[in-house]
Amino acid sequence: MSKGPTVGAPISIPQTYEGRDILLVGGSGFVGKVWLTMVLDRLPEVGRIYLLLRGKTRGVKQRFEKFVNETYVFSTLHERFGADLAKHICARMEVIEGDVGRPNLGMSDEAAARLRESVDLIINFAGLVDFNPDLRDAAATNVNGAVHIADFVESCNHARLIHVSTCYVAGLRDGRIPESIQPLTPSGEVIEAQAELAKMREIIAKTELDNESDEVEAQLRADVIARLKARGAEPSEKRIVDMVVRLKRKRLRETMSMAGTERAKELGWPNTYTYTKALAEYLLLERQGRIEFTIFRPAIVESSISFPFPGWNEGFNTSGPLAYLAKTWFRHIPAMPGNPLDVIPVDMVCKALLIAGAALLRGEHAPIYHCGSSDRNFLPIDRLAELSALSHRRWLRENGESALHKVVLSRWDTVAADPDHALNISNVRSVLNQVTRYLRHGLPEKIPSELRDFAGRLAKSTDSSNRRLRQIEDVLDLFQPFTHDHYFVFECRAIARHQVVEAEFRFEPESIEWRSYWLDVHMPGLRRWCFTVYDNKDREQYEPATRFEMIDSPRDRPADTPRKETG
Repeated sequence: MSKGPTVGAPISIPQTYEGRDILLVGGSGFVGKVWLTMVLDRLPEVGRIYLLLRGKTRGVKQRFEKFVNETYVFSTLHERFGADLAKHICARMEVIEGDVGRPNLGMSDEAAARLRESVDLIINFAGLVDFNPDLRDAAATNVNGAVHIADFVESCNHARLIHVSTCYVAGLRDGRIPESIQPLTPSGEVIEAQAELAKMREIIAKTELDNESDEVEAQLRADVIARLKARGAEPSEKRIVDMVVRLKRKRLRETMSMAGTERAKELGWPNTYTYTKALAEYLLLERQGRIEFTIFRPAIVESSISFPFPGWNEGFNTSGPLAYLAKTWFRHIPAMPGNPLDVIPVDMVCKALLIAGAALLRGEHAPIYHCGSSDRNFLPIDRLAELSALSHRRWLRENGESALHKVVLSRWDTVAADPDHALNISNVRSVLNQVTRYLRHGLPEKIPSELRDFAGRLAKSTDSSNRRLRQIEDVLDLFQPFTHDHYFVFECRAIARHQVVEAEFRFEPESIEWRSYWLDVHMPGLRRWCFTVYDNKDREQYEPATRFEMIDSPRDRPADTPRKETG
């Protein structure tokens, strides 16, 4: 599947999307919200946007109102439209309750019937991005969800599908990764999609069955009784049963996570996320000839370069933990100098998505689009580490918590090092653990109470630092295959084959000046929006002058509005 697009006349993004009805699935994530606000801001003539949301503990309209009112990605729309924002959004949008994990996308029959008639384009943003989650959860969203969406597309009158995947379905390969898909696993085995789907379901069923075995029950029960006796608590039958039930649930989640990771690595993927996203692609390929679709693979999506404003970020992405480490005493990044880290600003991703969607609507699309920078604007990971450290040096000189931070830490160098380096994060954590244990249990009995109180406070501080380092260590372990073990560049040429009329919608990763982006845009964005996660601080919430509330608006296209024919 490597045939390139048949390119026609230059694409006008506003003209192509004018009057088009679009269904967003998984649109409440980082990329989905930026894409949605870009369309609402720059494509006012779009037909109707349907946003599929799960109800969870509140209604879908209340969920949508909450993130429009509290998330900074919508701030530019609030500032532009003010009290008229509800009118602007509701004239173009409808929020629909559903769930990709269920057939028919969990929608009501009435909603599904309307969308089958009207929708031109469906964008599947849905994905569980935890790298090694409970395999059941990854299967439900990344695999079953993709199948249900494809089923729905097939039942529609004229809908076409953009399936958002990831460049990292390439798995543990080296070299230049083409914009294509082969019926092979990264380890070189032939893969048959339906057989692998059955194998994944068999692993899930077996893991569930093992967790219900008499042996597991007996072992957990013995552990609970021993634990209660060690605490001096009375091991009543009810308490034992309740604790065993909770431990079984926890054990099942852990064993499901391990089962998914083991299967992924067996086939050449580093984690459950990339394995399940790859399986979804293989299953989608079976629909060729039955539905029109394209697979869109972003690399590592990072802070916006300009839209909705420079530096907007919402998650703690791959570069985040690496950048965070560069402001700590731990400065040895597990990475191979010269290896690329393929990062791409989120607003550039959204422009590329708009281009891919327009090409799909015109019938000029490529089967697969990569969306990254390594092929067209190479950024080595050691340069990334150097720029991160430079940013922190500047910041620490002005904002360091002490003279030690301002004078010494601000001059600490960041080094791309072998994962087994003597000062790797595991060794640092081991030292912290020893310090914490000594402060809590190793001090002489007769020291003054003031010193003992001080030691207690210091132990809490080292404990907190250890937890943060453990979180970072987990992330670095997950990304070591990409930052150290393997060298690959993602080909990114299919998008460039489409000429775009409007400059504001062109995808031009060559235009990124990495030093300026990293120091003036990305690092300030991480510091404001993402480092709070590891610093145990609350995330900043937007407070609009006029709160947005959904209002009723006509759901049907006016009778005198012609429908565009799909290319």
